[in-house]
Amino acid sequence: MMSIYLQSINDNGDSWPEQFLEDGDVFTKNPSEVFESENPFFVFVYPRTEARGRTDGCDSGGWRIIGHDKLIKHEGTGKILGFKKILKFCGETKARGYKRTWVMKQYRLPSKWNPKQDHVVCKIQLLFQTEISFLLSKHFSYSADPLPATQSLTAYGIRLANPQDDGAYYLQVIFDSGGNEWPSYVTNDVYCVHPSTLVDHEDKRSTESGLCIFANRTEACGYTDGCESGRWRIMEEDNPIFSMSREVMGYKRVFKFYEEDKGRYFDIVDGEQVLRTWIMEEYRLVEEAMKDKVLCVIKRGRR
Repeated sequence: MMSIYLQSINDNGDSWPEQFLEDGDVFTKNPSEVFESENPFFVFVYPRTEARGRTDGCDSGGWRIIGHDKLIKHEGTGKILGFKKILKFCGETKARGYKRTWVMKQYRLPSKWNPKQDHVVCKIQLLFQTEISFLLSKHFSYSADPLPATQSLTAYGIRLANPQDDGAYYLQVIFDSGGNEWPSYVTNDVYCVHPSTLVDHEDKRSTESGLCIFANRTEACGYTDGCESGRWRIMEEDNPIFSMSREVMGYKRVFKFYEEDKGRYFDIVDGEQVLRTWIMEEYRLVEEAMKDKVLCVIKRGRR
């Protein structure tokens, strides 16, 4: 990051890699409204001001520094390459139960090559809290331990041209993750909490595409469990999802959340109040040993 990309500013003038976004206002926007997927994004920021990460932000939150400048040196020569800091996006209405947060790693050159300190590269991605803890531990202690291997887990739902392909995609995510159950730090007790505790209402991405939740289900899920404010009920039992060779890869169930308080949640649509409903799609692989390792996609519906 330092020697290849940032040094190229000094060596090549204004040239910049095509895979980088150029955005001088990334610090004043909600990242869920800017980025089209949860994969890491690299952003070239110019100009950078002293306010960024301290007093700037947007209506729904702001970036705040959680790891101050760390000196980056070349492993072989010991030459100083630059500095790195870590920021976290703190939303005004963060979903209480959801375990992922937008995190930014910000890189800049020493003042020798960047006198005004106004060119930075930011790597922005969604991380689980355990991943953030590992990241900070590595930042402060120079630990070489790798982060937990969860980068293949998708955060938002997808909408492909063929809905059957959506199911195949989610099953592939489960298969690629390995193991017969999810690690506890990526799971949410989706069946026993109100969906509004998991979904940030200001996150447009989750509103449009749905939010992916990882759960290790029990036999009670969708039958006798629930919370004080309502419960999920099965609307469609197991629907098979087929491979290209017409073999059954896994199954999909559809749930609807039934509110105890019927008039509690409304959306404003075209100036009118519309009662909000919640739909959840649950995906699992066909193998018996993995039947309780599920990927759930919560979507907001209206009626």
